[in-house]
Amino acid sequence: MILTFDDGWRIDGERRASFAGGLRLDPVVTEHDGGMHGLQISLVPWAAHMLLRVPLHELAGTSVPLEELLPVELAERIGAERTWEARFAALDRELAGRLADATPPDAGVVFAWKRLRATHGAARVGVIASELGWSRKRLASRFREEIGLTPKASARLLRFERARSLAGTMTWSELAFACGFVDQPHLIAEFRAFTGSTPETFLQDTAVRAA
Repeated sequence: MILTFDDGWRIDGERRASFAGGLRLDPVVTEHDGGMHGLQISLVPWAAHMLLRVPLHELAGTSVPLEELLPVELAERIGAERTWEARFAALDRELAGRLADATPPDAGVVFAWKRLRATHGAARVGVIASELGWSRKRLASRFREEIGLTPKASARLLRFERARSLAGTMTWSELAFACGFVDQPHLIAEFRAFTGSTPETFLQDTAVRAA
């Protein structure tokens, strides 16, 4: 979730001010005009479901203007505070107040999400469903509602995120094995799917941006 206090962003060429985005399995180009003045709030998916109160599959793979989900004046109120400490405190009050009367997350969904996160997507979905006493169909349905993706797609995203974080620390074949990919070509294919580039190009571009 992004609160913007100035001109905002362009997302795949479309102008956005404050917005919320869901989990996604494809690359997106996010640009600004030279600087950004605002706040980024990163939420675990089930907390986003509590806060935004919409099925998260409606946000998966896209972004939505924040005024369609939260009070229109939220970014303006937070941005009007004079210091960052006051902005953080005001944001905490706003979010805590909205979460206080939200419907709690499904305990089974939280359990399954934490299991997938802890194993970087390696945990078998069928095993998790059995541990919950759920069918795979029920688990997939609840995940789409409160996480945005199915458990299988979530596991795929988490495997890629681990590979991305470890890229450059070992050979590509070692990385593929460490992160649960079938082989190096599978790893390369996933990098292309998620980033639009090969692993080498992705690392080069990341190094250029960091410089």
